[in-house]
Amino acid sequence: MENNNVKCSSINHKENDAILFCQDCKIYMCKKCESFHCELFQKHTQFNLKSNKEEKQLFTGLCMENNHFIELKFFCKTHNKLCCAECITKIKGEGCGQHTDCNICLLKDIKDEKINKLNDNIKILEDLSSNIKDSIKEMKQIIEKIEEDKDKLKLEIQNMFTKIRTLINNKEDEILLQIDNKYEELYTNKDHIIETEKLPEKINKSLEQGKIIQNDVDKYKLSLLINDCLNIEDNILNINKINKSIKKFKSIQNLKYFIPNRQAFQQISEFTNTLKYIYSYVDSEIINAEKFNQINEWLGGIYNFFLKYSAKNNGCNTDVFHRNCDNINNCLIICKPKDNDIIGGFISTKILKDDNFYDDDKAFLFNLTKNFVRRNKKSHLKAIRNFSDSSNFIRFGNSCNVFLLSGNCLNDNKSYADTCGCDTNYDCQSKNLFDQGQGTHFQVENFEVFEVI
Repeated sequence: MENNNVKCSSINHKENDAILFCQDCKIYMCKKCESFHCELFQKHTQFNLKSNKEEKQLFTGLCMENNHFIELKFFCKTHNKLCCAECITKIKGEGCGQHTDCNICLLKDIKDEKINKLNDNIKILEDLSSNIKDSIKEMKQIIEKIEEDKDKLKLEIQNMFTKIRTLINNKEDEILLQIDNKYEELYTNKDHIIETEKLPEKINKSLEQGKIIQNDVDKYKLSLLINDCLNIEDNILNINKINKSIKKFKSIQNLKYFIPNRQAFQQISEFTNTLKYIYSYVDSEIINAEKFNQINEWLGGIYNFFLKYSAKNNGCNTDVFHRNCDNINNCLIICKPKDNDIIGGFISTKILKDDNFYDDDKAFLFNLTKNFVRRNKKSHLKAIRNFSDSSNFIRFGNSCNVFLLSGNCLNDNKSYADTCGCDTNYDCQSKNLFDQGQGTHFQVENFEVFEVI
């Protein structure tokens, strides 16, 4: 019972909250009782309930169970607690008889046992006392190291993205300048081209003048005739020059053809799509981020791994396994056998709760401890075996159990890694996943399944 629920022991003040407890009188007092009691019993030991408000229960020597307020004279061995006469009475009901059917003894009968236990506990406390300071110091050092690593990591990310932004901004300025230069290069005759708007009128006038001269050559003064002919020739030269410029511009369908290195733009686009995977958190109790980087190398890309199932945390249960993992494309299985290497496999097909084999040309097996991969050697047919019952989780391999996870793998040693004697699926013809030239049964500490995205 918490102190703030304790009421005054006085019948007249029983609705008032108690603020003091008298150890000698075994009573609780409210503000109204406090002054009278302190004046009458100055030497009594009193406890201020407000100053002890963080204590769940102040020991008074009285039974607080169901507000009995009776002296604790008995001990319940069944529940390992003190109790009063009302607790052990055979009459049950109205807050009595809670310990009627328990193993009850008098306090004196349990004294020696508790003193012996006290001696043992004192030794435990002494050991804890001598080590607790070092433990606290070590804990503080760990926290400081974590904070330091956090700050370093944040600074690393900030520096990395600053470099990326600087590089992109510089490249943007460079490309825009190149586009401007190329545009100016193509458009150097723009003023001359504007003159094309005046050309039709000039052409018509020259044509009319030429026909007039042609029809009556003998009437023209020779110098005027020659001058008009020269004007027509100049107009034709200008027309041809402008036509060449027009043809040049007509050949330019789109300015994008003059943007340098479009392949680099594609690479930048792909890079921006992968930015979200930088410094992703990986939730695994078996391996660390470095090992996931190794798996990414085997996968040939940058991927995220999302935990879907953990045998240790979700229970070694094939129903839960299928509920969490079925119908997910691209699954990674990581297995930690007891006293052996960390092994696993990747499948691109779906895990399903049925009794069928499935083809998978991208599936592979690996040993993370010894750092090697077992890929498809000849055929990807029937590379994965699913199960509809609880006998097994999943199996890699067609005729051979190249890698099999038992349905009770945390408790038995029926999980299996074998060589591939039939020379199909995986290149395990001479050695299994543990790099041994024979089949190996093993018990599993934990295995995890991740969705690979």
